[in-house]
Amino acid sequence: MVENKLKKEYFETLLEGIKGDVKLVLEGHAVLDKKIEDVKEMVREVDIKVDDIRKVVKKHATALAHVGA
Repeated sequence: MVENKLKKEYFETLLEGIKGDVKLVLEGHAVLDKKIEDVKEMVREVDIKVDDIRKVVKKHATALAHVGA
């Protein structure tokens, strides 16, 4: 009887520790998800700027081609 009670207390303590570890991992994943989303947004913004620059360069290249012709 006492042995069963000790086993139960041991496993309850063990499970509490695991529960805390799992909670920390989940919190870490939430932080990483936020950081990944932030990076994705920055990449989208850079893509827009690169496209804008590409258009300007193409426009000027076309204009220069006409001047040189």
